Amino acid sequence: MVKLDLACGQNKQADHIGVDIAGDADVKHDLFTFPYPFEDNYADEIFCQHFIEHIPMQYVNGKEMLFCFIDECYRILKKGGKLTLIFPNAMSIRAFQDPTHRRFIPFTTAYYFNAEWRKINKLDHYNVQCDFDFQVGEATNQNWVNRSQDAVQFAKVHYWGVIDDLYFIMTKK
Repeated sequence: MVKLDLACGQNKQADHIGVDIAGDADVKHDLFTFPYPFEDNYADEIFCQHFIEHIPMQYVNGKEMLFCFIDECYRILKKGGKLTLIFPNAMSIRAFQDPTHRRFIPFTTAYYFNAEWRKINKLDHYNVQCDFDFQVGEATNQNWVNRSQDAVQFAKVHYWGVIDDLYFIMTKK
């Protein structure tokens, strides 16, 4: 299996090919420069943690840069391949504390990476090609771990700081 760790920095995942501009990278590449140096349908898995919040809010060749990144992952993945993204929850101080964060991502952003959802919501004119099935997961703040499920469910909707990180596990259709 071919596994990539995009934006590996100094924490490359075991058994992965690290890709970054520095750090523990096996492949040195600026992830803001497209395309990436991999063939179509190259990887079985892509892992990427704490990078997408750093993607600038700008357009590259008429495409919003987050869509450029997701479409590039889609291109590189084999059919049925898995993309795991981990990033700070938009309703967490973790999203705002780092001055290099450029975007704040709620769980609903994952819908935009599914072609049928874009079509149903009349957003199929967006300049994005990817089509992923997805699951959304979360890492609960330690202050909430031992509280009742009902309390946590209520708090996730109404309070900040309950969920520290989100993760999308996306499968290429």
